Amino acid sequence: MRIITWNMRRATETSAAWKMLTDLDPDVALLQEVSNIPKNIKELFDIKFHKATGKTGKPQKFGTAVFVKGKIIDELPLSSEYDWVNQELEFFKGNFVGCIVQPQNHGPVRVVSVYSPAWPVDKDRLNGIDVSPVKLKLNPNVWGTEIIWSALKHLVSGNESWVVGGDYNISETFDIEWQDKNKVRFGIRSHGSPEILDRMHNLGFTECLRGYNDKIVPTFKHPRGKVEHQIDHLFVTNDLYSRIQTCSVGDRSIIFGSSLSDHLPIIADFKDNRDIPPDIEEFIIRNKWVFAKTMSEIPHYYIVRDNLSENDKMLFDEFGALIKRKGHTESFHSKQYTYFNIGNYKYWVIGNVLNRAELGLENK
Repeated sequence: MRIITWNMRRATETSAAWKMLTDLDPDVALLQEVSNIPKNIKELFDIKFHKATGKTGKPQKFGTAVFVKGKIIDELPLSSEYDWVNQELEFFKGNFVGCIVQPQNHGPVRVVSVYSPAWPVDKDRLNGIDVSPVKLKLNPNVWGTEIIWSALKHLVSGNESWVVGGDYNISETFDIEWQDKNKVRFGIRSHGSPEILDRMHNLGFTECLRGYNDKIVPTFKHPRGKVEHQIDHLFVTNDLYSRIQTCSVGDRSIIFGSSLSDHLPIIADFKDNRDIPPDIEEFIIRNKWVFAKTMSEIPHYYIVRDNLSENDKMLFDEFGALIKRKGHTESFHSKQYTYFNIGNYKYWVIGNVLNRAELGLENK
């Protein structure tokens, strides 16, 4: 499955950026600054599109979209535990477009395309409200990034796959500049990006481009010509990130050189969903998983083969063979084990013991 996010710089029906999109051939695309969509593109994708909201609350000439090769199977209303955030979500409804999609040959995924404004929430709308549970600690204003985070914090559970991506207008290098010059530059806020990234991590998301490449990969070309900031981000929940194969950006010589956009698309490829036989799925659900008390510092659960019925011993062996055949190898201290991820859990076998742990939890 290929997922991309891209700010298309107000692409019209005749923009050459659409040819680039079809060449990238995404299964799911989270797009920003889309003005008009060509007919041939509409025939390729199921689409959810809303006009973005301007600073005064009026619709802009461009919008935010989710494209999927497959079906949009349901709405994804965004809500928070705070009434004032819900009012801002309504104000920004064209900037945060969410839905539940089902790509071809894949299970349902909850997705949100994000176009976070380069200006903060109007302080007049926040007068008299305690915004401290949502506001960043190191920034005096509330931004769109905090609004969408509050909604995700309220909605994301460990049993679902989520993809959240788009033009976040944040970059770790903005904060480096802030430290150097103690001011906001380029009309885009700085100071607080690491906290935003940490918040997403604590919700169970990994930022694909930063995580896969283990470094900042710039996505934005400033009008002055500099390409040094990653202001676009693609966050996925850990069950998806465990299947990542590659994550890169589009060819800057083509995209910038041909003036297709001032942003590069983020392109992430994931291994296909690995459906398991129904009898193994039923085996996982039916049997009791015992918490490993003697290894509480590495929280996980286990099933001992010797304690199972003859039929379940056969399923234990079948599941173990499936893990060995289709799993992925990771190092744990000086040893390597083969893991297989299903939903929000990773499974592995050591001798006659089948283990499982919540994705991400065993590393905390």
